[in-house]
Amino acid sequence: LAAVMLFPAASAALSGDTLGATAVLLNAAGLGFSGMLLLPSAGYALMRLLGKPVTLRLPLRHLSWIIIIFPLVILLGHLASQSALGSYFILPVFHILAALIPVVWLLSIGLRGLPLGSQQRAWGVFDLGLIGAPFLSLTVEVAVVIFLGIFGLFYLLQDPEILDFFLKAANSPVTPDPEAVVALFEPYLMRPGALYLALAFGALLVPLIEEALKPIGVWLLAGRGISAAEGFAAGLLSGAGYALFENFTLSAGSGGETWAMTAAARTGTSLVHMLTTGLMGWALALAWRERRYLRLAGTYLLAILIHGVWNTMVLLTAASEISSEMLPRPGFLVTLGNIAPLVIAALLVLGLLLLLMIRAALGKSPSPPRPGENTVPPAPGTPPRDAVNRAIIPPVAPPPDDGNRE
Repeated sequence: LAAVMLFPAASAALSGDTLGATAVLLNAAGLGFSGMLLLPSAGYALMRLLGKPVTLRLPLRHLSWIIIIFPLVILLGHLASQSALGSYFILPVFHILAALIPVVWLLSIGLRGLPLGSQQRAWGVFDLGLIGAPFLSLTVEVAVVIFLGIFGLFYLLQDPEILDFFLKAANSPVTPDPEAVVALFEPYLMRPGALYLALAFGALLVPLIEEALKPIGVWLLAGRGISAAEGFAAGLLSGAGYALFENFTLSAGSGGETWAMTAAARTGTSLVHMLTTGLMGWALALAWRERRYLRLAGTYLLAILIHGVWNTMVLLTAASEISSEMLPRPGFLVTLGNIAPLVIAALLVLGLLLLLMIRAALGKSPSPPRPGENTVPPAPGTPPRDAVNRAIIPPVAPPPDDGNRE
C-alpha cells in the first residue's frame, strides 16, 4: 500500500500541490513502517514452526529516556515542513519518529515489572492493535455512518426544496454544481443540531465501538488463563498499536504550519487509547479467570466515559475556532469550549497518574495460580511436598558398581 501511494504523491508534487503530496507521502511512510512492524511477529511464528525459538527481547525499560528527544523531533519536523523538498524527503522520517516516540515512552513506563508472556504473543497482540483493531473499527464506524446517513437523507427529503432539487438532479444529465449543493444544505449544517450530532457520534458512538474492538489482541487470549497483570499488559500493547496507527494516519493530513501542533497533540490521544485498552484487558482477564462480568461491564463504561470526555473536549476546542456566525452554539457549549484546554490538561495528568498507579499495583501483586492449580496452602509444620514424596516412595538406590557396567 505504501508503494502504491507513491504514485499519487508524485503526481501531486509534479502538479505543484505541495500539501497534497506531503499528506500522501506521510501516509505512505506510516503504512510502510507499520508493515515493517509486522515482520517481528511473522519472524517469531516462523522460527517457532521451524522448532528454533528465539529469545530476543526488546529492552523497553531502557527506552524511558526517549521522550527527551521528542521536542527536538517536533522542532526539526516543523522546520522541514517549511519547504517542499523538506516536506518530501525529510518530514516523513520525523513524522514516523513523532508518532513512535510517545507510544514507546508510554509502553516503557506502563509495562515495567508486568509479565508479557512470550515475545511472539506480545508482538502478535501489538500487531493486532496496529492493523486489526483500526480495520474493524473503521468498518463498523463507516457502516454506522451510512446507516445514519440514510435516515438523515429521509429526514431532509421532507423539505420540498431539497426534494425538488434531488428530483431535478436525477432527471438531469448534468452533474449538480457543488457550490449549489453546499448552499442548499448550509441551513441544516450551520445549526446547533449539527454540533450535537457531531458530539453524539464522536463522544458516544465512536468510544462505544472502539473500546470494544481496540483490545482485539486480548480477546483472542480467551481461554489462556491470563492473570490480571498479563491482561493489563496485553491491553497496553494492543492500545499502543491502535494509537500508533492513528498517529501515522491522522497526523498525515496536516502539513506546513499545522503538522507540528497535530503531531504533538497526538501524545495525549495515545495515552487515552493505551490507558482505556489496558483497563479493558485487565477487566477481561478478571472476567475470564474469576467470572467478574459486572466489573467488566463497569470498566467498559469507564473506558467509554474517559474516551468520550476526551473526544468532547477536542471537538469543542475545534468548534471554538469557528465563528459563531458560521456555527451558532448555545452558551453552555461556548463555556465548555473555553475551558476545554484545561480539562484536556487535567485528563492527561490524571491519566498518566492512573497508568502508573495501576502498573505499580499489578507489578507488586503476585499472579494468582492458573485454573486447576492447587490453591490450598499447606498447614503449619507440614513438610515440603518433595519430602512427603520421598517418605511415601523411597528413592531407589543405584546398583553397586561391579566394574562390568559400560
